[in-house]
Amino acid sequence: MKPRAALVAFLLAVQGLAQAPVRTQTFSLPNGLRVILLEDHERPLVRARLHVPLERETAAHPGLAPLALRVLGHSDAGAFRIGDFEQLLAGAGIELTPALRSDGLSWSLLARSRDQDLALGLLADRAFRSILDPTTLEAERLACWRETERLEATPGAKLRLLLEPDWTLQAPTLDSLTAVTYEDLLTFFARMMRPDRAVLVLQGDLGQEQAKRLVLLSFGTWTVRPHPTVPTPPSPPASPAAPPVRRVELPAPGLPPRAMAVAVEPEDLEPEVEALLALLLPGDPVLFPAQLRLEGLDLVATLEAEAQGSAPAIEASLLERLQALRQRGFTEADLRRARTAWSAGRTLSGLHPGALVDEALAETRGRAVVPARMAALTVETLNAGLRRWLDPARLRTGVLGGSAKP
Repeated sequence: MKPRAALVAFLLAVQGLAQAPVRTQTFSLPNGLRVILLEDHERPLVRARLHVPLERETAAHPGLAPLALRVLGHSDAGAFRIGDFEQLLAGAGIELTPALRSDGLSWSLLARSRDQDLALGLLADRAFRSILDPTTLEAERLACWRETERLEATPGAKLRLLLEPDWTLQAPTLDSLTAVTYEDLLTFFARMMRPDRAVLVLQGDLGQEQAKRLVLLSFGTWTVRPHPTVPTPPSPPASPAAPPVRRVELPAPGLPPRAMAVAVEPEDLEPEVEALLALLLPGDPVLFPAQLRLEGLDLVATLEAEAQGSAPAIEASLLERLQALRQRGFTEADLRRARTAWSAGRTLSGLHPGALVDEALAETRGRAVVPARMAALTVETLNAGLRRWLDPARLRTGVLGGSAKP
């Protein structure tokens, strides 16, 4: 029995270490950069996430934000040529990954703790010391359009792009990409890449004093870029606004008809409601055989017809299922089941460093799920959120198999 008792004691000790709370500390630099430190010395690793929110008015047309991120990723950074910069990352085993999401631009960093000085310096080089070259803009403009063409080669992917409601993620057109000038790019970076708008989350094997020193060394010189002075062209005469896209038809010869509906999350939706609906909506039997998934802030529902089905009929069937779910709502039993699943998932996510970083960023935006609010959530509030999310006025629908052109 002694070996078994020793094993049990060992497992309990390991569990206690795994569930030890991560120390959360915050501080700011004089330039306004907010820093969140999640101190955790269990592994010799350091993670970082630099997040910069976007504003709708800074990108007047689709394509500017993804094009800007591509230009940054292929530009010289700091004192390094682009090839040398990438060699430094690869040689030290540092992972630096950019991302564009509906909530902003971000760079995720993973490095060994012994390389944290180099890693944070390279992150700063990429984020605000990149050297923007007009020739890089032209090369990435072409690459961005080719990537869009590849996505459009798949009818399902093209339909999804056309139905995307968020301006930052909408597929650029050739005209919108061509319209982006070098001055537009400089203005975009001047307005967006500001330390007083950014949040840096650090997680891993470093203490507060060490973190303050590293962040000040790497990001202390980050200042607000002056706006480029370019002549303002005369404003064209006002034209009537085009109606918002609500429905799209795409021909798809040889493919069975498919319907798709996309609904963007309401801006005022409580984070607790969002978390529970994310657990309840996929796989709900009312939707069968339709499939529903969450993509960022969007609900995306799809339904494929049988070989002899028609595109209009399958679209109507999908919308009927969504509205039946909206009218039926969820029960107290559903609420308890989802709340239990969320609690279990929260326990597991607390052991994942990436999930801790995501949660820290959510807190800075006021979108973190609060356990006390989760416990107090009523089924009426849950169903009110469901009705807002699946409001027919929010839905953008499309079908494959129609004869009309997009």
